[in-house]
Amino acid sequence: MKAPVRVSFVIPNWNHKQLLDECIISIKALTGNFEKEIIVIDNASEDGSAEFVKDAHPSVICHCNDTNTGYAKATNLGVSLSTGQVIFLLNNDIRLFPECLQGLFDCLSNNPRAGAAAPLLYYPDGRFQISCRRFPSLAALILEQFGVFSIGRFRKWKLTQEEHICFTEVPQPMASALLIRRECWEEVGPLDEGFPIFFNDVDWCYRLYKDTNYTIALCHNSRAIHHEGVSVNRLGLRKKINFYKGLIGFYRKHWANLLERKDTI
Repeated sequence: MKAPVRVSFVIPNWNHKQLLDECIISIKALTGNFEKEIIVIDNASEDGSAEFVKDAHPSVICHCNDTNTGYAKATNLGVSLSTGQVIFLLNNDIRLFPECLQGLFDCLSNNPRAGAAAPLLYYPDGRFQISCRRFPSLAALILEQFGVFSIGRFRKWKLTQEEHICFTEVPQPMASALLIRRECWEEVGPLDEGFPIFFNDVDWCYRLYKDTNYTIALCHNSRAIHHEGVSVNRLGLRKKINFYKGLIGFYRKHWANLLERKDTI
């Protein structure tokens, strides 16, 4: 028999023991012939998350940071410790449906150009979650603020629910749940740690399209529950400050390319 594909699940965690437990349980319940390597990078949680994982899930690799290093650095560390042919970036507030991994893997297998694949996300109450965006050009952000869907070739930043259902290729899904070929990760490079909380996933997806021939697939037969923002919401006002710092940093890094970019999606 063909050896199962090894999938490395990389989960940064900060003070969400219960949700992390649910995330790990959902990984263990995934269907398909896969070897699962689960890596948790705990960012100095104070709720006993690390101790709980070591006791309740002894097969999980749990690395404990002395301080909260941020999402990007924790993710990069987790990937550096991983050995799988594919990498599954996960937030600790994600709960995967059993068929999710198989669907995402089939998306990659059936589309050699796809370097990464994302599932459709839903809120815990079953509502559809807008999880994919175009890159944040100035025009896209202005249209978003005024509630205008499009003017000419310009489109607003967030994709509509209809576009999520119609599109099989997307510019930038949230990295809350993102399956990535190992070779794609290595070609694009790690997350930019200059974006510790926000816009590291935007920057990574932007570099994928700018610097490689890969695309990102949106897999319609893969689903996950996402509690969205349970960690960053604890930041209060700092959440908004860090969001705009990330946006400004993204523009400073990519402004010349953003001015020239002509999105077709």
